Amino acid sequence: MKVKELKGQFSHLTNLNNINIIMGRNGAGKSRFLRDIESVSAQDNQSFYVRYVSPERAGSFKRDGNILTNMSNDPNWLRHTRAVNQARDFKAASAMLFREAETLYLRRLASTPAIRSDPSRNFATDRLSKINFLLTNVSLDMGNTDFEFRSIADGQIIAPDDLSSGESEAVSLASEIIYFFDTIDPEKFNILLLDEPDVHLHPDLQARLGKLILSMIEEFEEYAENIAVCLTTHSTPLVCSLAASELVSIGTKSFAVDEVDLKPAGAALRKVAPFFGHPLSLALSEDAALILEGEDDERVWQQAARSSQGKIRVFPVLAGSVDQQGELESFCINLLNALYDNPVALSLRDGDGVVDQPLEHRPPIKRYRLQCYAIENLLLTDPCLDIMGATWEGFVGAVQQWAGNNPEHRDKPLIEELAGSNDRFRHRKIKSIRQLVCTLLGCNKPWEVVVGQAIGMLKVEDLSNSNMLVDFLGEEMVREVILRHVV
Repeated sequence: MKVKELKGQFSHLTNLNNINIIMGRNGAGKSRFLRDIESVSAQDNQSFYVRYVSPERAGSFKRDGNILTNMSNDPNWLRHTRAVNQARDFKAASAMLFREAETLYLRRLASTPAIRSDPSRNFATDRLSKINFLLTNVSLDMGNTDFEFRSIADGQIIAPDDLSSGESEAVSLASEIIYFFDTIDPEKFNILLLDEPDVHLHPDLQARLGKLILSMIEEFEEYAENIAVCLTTHSTPLVCSLAASELVSIGTKSFAVDEVDLKPAGAALRKVAPFFGHPLSLALSEDAALILEGEDDERVWQQAARSSQGKIRVFPVLAGSVDQQGELESFCINLLNALYDNPVALSLRDGDGVVDQPLEHRPPIKRYRLQCYAIENLLLTDPCLDIMGATWEGFVGAVQQWAGNNPEHRDKPLIEELAGSNDRFRHRKIKSIRQLVCTLLGCNKPWEVVVGQAIGMLKVEDLSNSNMLVDFLGEEMVREVILRHVV
């Protein structure tokens, strides 16, 4: 059964993948969205097997007789008690489910010759190890009668009530995920709804949790068409750990909008998704995403940010091509509006020979075009030449001397034409000779470093003084990107 959308009474999730990340601001209705899907899907138990994990998961990871009694007397008791933001005794129920997962795994082991004949596979290696992968200071081990926690430092048994909130949370979540996968029904469509699983987890644990989910999908690859994990999150590490997989799609939930259209986390989107994973990434650093066309531009702007001593605060995002740049702009517009108050992002394109045709902004994205052919053309401006200890006249002299010593060099005609030009090839392609320019001037730095350092040294005064670098970059871009936090 291949399902591409899920519908609740008020909610609609389209273009499902195996793992579906839903991002949105607090109060956007993400929890209500998931619970609505759970409620409607659970009513059709002939077609769907669905489990919902609430965001606030109280209690301790220890078995409780009262919980067992309630679960035994009413098959729907656990589902109803968890259909809230704050679920009491959540972890005690997780402990029960993990014990049941052990029984289910052993039954699967007994009935699956491929697993049974593999000496490296057992409950400890296939299940306990996945939980212990999330833990740093303690481990979950099989005791004589029940599971027990032990200190990794001295081997002492630790009571479940004495675990840190993060450790207890990690064990409980892992148990829920493992139980879901060990109880999937090949004849139904299986849905795991994880509501903010990153709550209370250290960033490293958030990233490891993502890897755990991926590992379970891979283990049950034969049923992949029948499995969808849908999770809401604000976590950058969790998004990062998942976004590299082709099994992952991303969507945004906005207030009063009940349809979330998921987009595959393709190569370009994987680059930008981590930046938008958590609203604090913008609030704490005030960095703005700067969408760039190529790897050269990315290296230049990374160097510029380092050289500016905190003045240039951008997060370079590599598109890879003009088409991908447009795709990233559209993707960022949706995410920015869904996640932030008064958002801003930036996009910078090559000039490519286009003169005096500024790009229209696409709020909240501000779009700019270089006022020269490409980023390497900045290398020929006076500020960049100055960093290399040279002037334009000195460069012309160096070219003449080099050309005389290298009459057969393939780049001789182009660099001689450059030296004789009256505009320094401002709107001409110089990609093939950009590093040669540095070499002729005795500069051992890569050209990207030279250009990045020159950009990082720009000051407010350069906007009113004659400055060739400002001309090549464009005054508007310099004011609103480079000097955004200064002007």
